[in-house]
Amino acid sequence: MRRKALIASLAAGAAIAYSAAAGADSFTPVRLDITVAPLARLHQPLKVSVDVSADPSVLDNATGPLRIRVKLAQECGGTFSSTPGVTLLDQQLRPQPATGRPYDANASGSGRPTRYGDQTVCAFLEEAGDNRMFANDTSNQVNVSRKCTTAAATYDTARRRHARRSTRNADRRAARRACGPGVPL
Repeated sequence: MRRKALIASLAAGAAIAYSAAAGADSFTPVRLDITVAPLARLHQPLKVSVDVSADPSVLDNATGPLRIRVKLAQECGGTFSSTPGVTLLDQQLRPQPATGRPYDANASGSGRPTRYGDQTVCAFLEEAGDNRMFANDTSNQVNVSRKCTTAAATYDTARRRHARRSTRNADRRAARRACGPGVPL
């Protein structure tokens, strides 16, 4: 009797281990990994990149092409179309998911912020046509900084006017301090 109980216990443990390995991540079956600078300049390009990954079979019920859509907004809505703000990315993903397989894709784009202040990066993985949402992410913030915009504009002006090298370098250092390393100057 003890031997049967031991065998049953081992079999149950093996089944649990197998299902955990097969399911990869049951808490987040679809993941959006967003790369964006934490500071931005007003009216200048803000680049965003999104890595999309999904566990096997999670996207099998998609009937149309998948799109990754990202806006920069004061507050995210429930969908891309109900979110007011600047579009940073609206792109059909390539390749489309294969039935029963894990999924990985990447998309990137940019937009120009139109207002100062802290804003949320609102990302949505949606199916084209009926706009059915498979995942969303609102965890990234961007500060469209007045200080960064002003310092970088001063540097841009010095560059355009071919100011002395020492002036350009000083303006560039000031802009880099105000904007940080992720903001293009």
